[in-house]
Amino acid sequence: MTPTVEPTDVVCSAADLEAYTSHVLEAVGLSTVDAQYMASQIVGSDLAGHESHGMRRLAEYVAQVQTGTAAAASTSSVDIDRGSLVRLNGNRGFGHTVLRDATRLAVDRARSHGIAGIAVYNSQFAGRISFFCEEAADAGVATLFFVNDSGSGHDVAPPGGTDGRISTNPIAAGVPRAKAPHLVLDIATSTVAMGRLSEWRDRGEVIPAEWVTPTGVLKPFGGFKGFGLALVAEALAGALTSAGTVSETPSEELQGVFLIAIDVAPLRCLDEFTGEVDSFISYVKSSPPAPGEGPVRVPGEGSAGTTEARRRTGVAVKAFTWREILRMADEFGVTPPVSRTAGGSNGTDRDT
Repeated sequence: MTPTVEPTDVVCSAADLEAYTSHVLEAVGLSTVDAQYMASQIVGSDLAGHESHGMRRLAEYVAQVQTGTAAAASTSSVDIDRGSLVRLNGNRGFGHTVLRDATRLAVDRARSHGIAGIAVYNSQFAGRISFFCEEAADAGVATLFFVNDSGSGHDVAPPGGTDGRISTNPIAAGVPRAKAPHLVLDIATSTVAMGRLSEWRDRGEVIPAEWVTPTGVLKPFGGFKGFGLALVAEALAGALTSAGTVSETPSEELQGVFLIAIDVAPLRCLDEFTGEVDSFISYVKSSPPAPGEGPVRVPGEGSAGTTEARRRTGVAVKAFTWREILRMADEFGVTPPVSRTAGGSNGTDRDT
């Protein structure tokens, strides 16, 4: 009998990971179109260097379908429509596809009305919001996203407190530039995203003291500044959308999002606008780097550079994630991605 070899860290191509992920998502009920879209975002997070939202999450998404907390085949639906203001019911679908629909609707309504607000509720986790900022910016539309956990998250302590009272409540913004990468900011209002904290714990890393309170609860970034932004996100993404807000009784873990979209063209010629944005960004980046630091970068550029490099060299997959990939390949009869050990030769496989 062939002995079982414990998986180790491996490297896979993005194309192989996307194909595998898409097949697994189809196996749990997503349509081919939705599965391919969601797979591109999951793998895109790993490519961009944000592994906390990448392949390590796939097993979690599969489990959500299997336990009935996510409805894989559902589609989002509009239940309030006031032209420039729309409320979208995610119908418990994956946030990747729900926010895809919300962003495209926001772009369409912004072009009709100049500005649009889309309130999203009853949606599962959507991964990185920057993907949607980029998509809207490609269309010449600036965006602001406010996100909460529908009242389920108690992961972040208020300044001066010890117990968690609020979620990591991300805020994201996208501004068109002449060409991608656009100016995109996508941040948790906590010191780090919960996914990053979980990833460090999975790897057995020591959690930096500046991230958490002495009781192990996340802190808001920048003290009262991050805390204040988190409260704004809770009000807009939770209360305004009807998704729900934090209370003594945690609710089911879903996601609320309030998205504001602004069409640039009615206010200023898009080329003039992006030209000025690129001009001031160039000036900001001209600041001489501090000793030991690289050139100045603005939000959006680091992820784009990492993505380009990893498309060439492959995506590193941690051992605990690779173990889950192999398990799901067996469970759903899906061919696992071709892999190689870090610095090693290509292999197909189960012995890596």
